Order: sequence, then structure tokens, then C-alpha cells
Amino acid sequence: MATIILCIGSAEDPHIQEVEKNVKLLDNEARIVLFNPLCGGHFIEITVDTSCELSSSCLIVVDGERIPAESIKSVWYRWKPAVLSANEDLQGLIAKDFVLKEWKSVVRSLEAFLPHAQWLNTVAVTELLNSKPFQLQLAQKVGLTVPKTTITNNPEAVKELFDKVENGRVIFKSLTPLFLPPDKLLYTTEITREFPSHSHDSIAQSPAIYQELVERRSDLRITVVGCEVFVARIASQILETEKDRLDWRRCQDKEELYSEVQISEELKERLLEFHRKAGLGFGAYDFLERGDDVIFLECNPGGAWLWLEQNLGLKVSEQVAKCLLGINETKSS
Repeated sequence: MATIILCIGSAEDPHIQEVEKNVKLLDNEARIVLFNPLCGGHFIEITVDTSCELSSSCLIVVDGERIPAESIKSVWYRWKPAVLSANEDLQGLIAKDFVLKEWKSVVRSLEAFLPHAQWLNTVAVTELLNSKPFQLQLAQKVGLTVPKTTITNNPEAVKELFDKVENGRVIFKSLTPLFLPPDKLLYTTEITREFPSHSHDSIAQSPAIYQELVERRSDLRITVVGCEVFVARIASQILETEKDRLDWRRCQDKEELYSEVQISEELKERLLEFHRKAGLGFGAYDFLERGDDVIFLECNPGGAWLWLEQNLGLKVSEQVAKCLLGINETKSS
């Protein structure tokens, strides 16, 4: 019987397309069934009925094909629905938000109907890892170095952070991504000592991350799939402007920024311990290099890797395919 991999995501995601190619190279009979909750012709049927032999069942329907949950070997959760659109009015946004909440409620329950399947990652783990305070606490517990951080909506606490950091420099980051239509993203931003006083009411509205500005020599993007570790150095400090050196994502298309490197066995062990304790199968980690020290910033459970794979020849897509097919390897690269 051919292996069926359920991918919850979008056909426009190039990562899914690349992994599908690798799945076919490894097992020509295996196939990825792409299920997009917001796509016409894609349906889910969960039945609970105590009057029949099977008291509960789950069917995934994609373009007329009915796929029972028990036939699915693994699930790749990579759904990233866009919340905002520049052309939608308030009523449209409220309706779309409601639809997304309804779908997320059902998708979150799928693990109970697919207990036999390998997940990369489960919805529960993905949602937990979207909590930056949880990430920072876990990183500290496993022995990773983290920046001095205050997560608060108290302007006085922000003022105090300036006195705690050695270089007197502090950055602001949101706890969740903020996209402003059509294509603006809220980047990491340095704030001044006057900011807590001048923006008192704005700070008090909601918590955010206030963190020491680490004067780094470079950034690291470390992608972990199972026990496989792929490390890319990003020469962010060669960029011309201070804001780009602080957040290199504005210049992600510059090929000269990237090189493949190795990390110490000690760091790798702590990183993999974080990965295991978090319950992750896949994670894209951001670190900073400061002298001989490596500083943990965050982990994205659904992060991008394809641009690094294309620049450096990293075999992340192949490893994701192996994981979904159940081809496990213990050696870390």
C-alpha cells in the first residue's frame, strides 16, 4: 500500500513543492496529499456515532478523493493562512477571522483521530512554540545563553532594562508577527532611553519583548529536522545600514551573506535537548555570535529554509522528506 503523507498547507508554498520532489525520489509510490482548509473542494468529515461499530471516524476529502485517517502515515502541519488583506472591509475581516478560528479548532483535534501518524509538528507543539516567553525559559533551562530580556507592558520596567544592560542599548520586538498590507513587516527595532517616557501609553497597551541589543559579529540560522542539524552563518554585520545589521531579513536576497559552518558539540547537544523537550520534529533557530559565545534568540516551528538550501546546498528538504517517510537517521550533520 502506497504511503500517504497529509500536508496541511498551501500549494503556493515552495517548501512543500521541494519536499514533494524529494519524497518521490526516495519512494516513488509515496505521495503527499495537500489539504488546504481554505481551498474549495477540500473538506473534512468527523463523525461521532455510538450506534455503529466505529464510534468515531475522520475523513479528509481532497478534490473528490476520500482519504480515511487510518490510511495516513504522517502529517506535515505547515498551514500559514493570511489574516489581513488590503481590500477587505471590517465585516470581511471579522468573518475571515471567525472562519480561521473554526478551522483551527478542528485541525487542532486531528491528532486525536491520527494517533498512529508521525507529525511534523503537531498543532499543539506549534502553538506552544509560538510563545516567546516559553522559548526563552526553555532555552535557559537547557543551558543556552539568552539575552537580558523583559517582556512587559510596564514603561517603568522598560526604563529599568536600560540600566541593566552593559552597553545601554535596547531593542523592541513584537511577541507575534505583524504584517501590514500589502507587504510590510514589523522588524526588530532599537529604541532610545526616552522611548518609555514618550511612548508610555503605547507600551502600556500590550506586552512586548524588550531586550538587550547584542553587538554580534554574525547571525546563525540553525535548522533542525529530527536529529539532523544544518547550520548557516549570516554575515549580517557587512550590511551598510544599522537597521539592516540589526535585522538582516530586509536583505535576505543577498547571496554573499551566507556560508555553511559547524557548531560545537556542546551547543549541538543543548540545542537538541531544547528540540526534544519542546516536542519538535522541525525547528528553524536564530542565534547570534558574540565573540566565542552563541546567543539564543528564538525558534520558529514552521520557519523557512529553502533560500539557504538553494544558496548553500543544504539538504533540509531531503531530511524533511525522510522524516515524513519514516526513514530515520541518528547521525547529525
